[in-house]
Amino acid sequence: MLLPKSILKIAIKSIAFGAVILLAAPGLWPQEPALPLPAKPLPIPFTLMPDTSPLAAPPELVPLMRRATGREISTHRKLQAILDVLFRSESDGGLGITYDNSRTRTVSEVLQDRKANCISLTALYVAACNQVGIPARFAEPMNLNHWTRDGRIIRMERHVVALVPMFPMGDLVADFLPQLRRRQGLYLVQTLSQERVTALFHSNRAVELLIQGQRDQALAQAEIAVKADPTSNVSWNIHGVVMKNMGQMEKAEADYRKALSLDPKDTAAIGNMESLLLENHRQIEAMKYRQLGLELRKKDPYFQAFLAEEAMEAGLWEDAARYVATAIKLLPYESNFYLLKARLDLMDGKTQKALTDLELARRWALPAERERYDSKIAMLKKS
Repeated sequence: MLLPKSILKIAIKSIAFGAVILLAAPGLWPQEPALPLPAKPLPIPFTLMPDTSPLAAPPELVPLMRRATGREISTHRKLQAILDVLFRSESDGGLGITYDNSRTRTVSEVLQDRKANCISLTALYVAACNQVGIPARFAEPMNLNHWTRDGRIIRMERHVVALVPMFPMGDLVADFLPQLRRRQGLYLVQTLSQERVTALFHSNRAVELLIQGQRDQALAQAEIAVKADPTSNVSWNIHGVVMKNMGQMEKAEADYRKALSLDPKDTAAIGNMESLLLENHRQIEAMKYRQLGLELRKKDPYFQAFLAEEAMEAGLWEDAARYVATAIKLLPYESNFYLLKARLDLMDGKTQKALTDLELARRWALPAERERYDSKIAMLKKS
């Protein structure tokens, strides 16, 4: 398997405080990167995580990474060697890791299953770097999220990357999310502590178990998350979601308020507070949270697309078209937005416009997704 291009990027600046995420895939150091701003090296101590941590490196990872990087001298070449062994097919001597967002795996489970989502894949990469003396740590790109729905549960998925200080050039970012690889140039990230990432890991697990209907197990994971990092607004929000699903409305409200005390701009907690208050017939309070949420999320393209889908379900076609147009204006290279616009055009009988939208969707899609768009375009041309 060939490595996708540009996993590694230079970030302008790293902000040394915690961040928010919930849940995210592969690619190489540019041959001639844009000139980065000089940055001070981050004071990152080389410490291994406890063996009990889901982020910890299993024993078999150590000799594998040392063999892969043993002949390399520079940090750049060591990082390339790590990426190569992670994604090269097993038949060619690599691990053949593939992206899979069905569940959040520990580093040990990734090695066993050869599958990983964003947080698991990044955890494997960070662990691999640390085993060969490269002080990688976790970080989060700012202002990136994705809204999805699983039944009655709405998820705001955010992203995690790995960061390696490369003084004097800047910080090198390993980014495993396809959508971000479409972006050109530099972007800002926030560093994350191991405690925060551990909390996010268990919060992910809690959401996955809740979607599967395993509420007791979800609660156990949510409680581990808040204990791992009591300052994580994400973990308190997820704990509140589990409490609400278990009918514990007062405890859920307390959790949401705790999340908002930690981050007053946590749009997930704001939306959950609105929903809880509405269910308890506290409309005036709920509307305050709704207005706050809409104001904070008006520049979030994925939230605009989410609103468009909700408007379509309700038959509000003009509202849906407005939301889609806003999403595309905010993020013009997201294929799913054009697919959504094509659906609206077809409902309005505008076949030619729908074809144009599908062509744009195909243009911005990942290579593996383009065959799907080819078939849609062919079918529409025949109709």
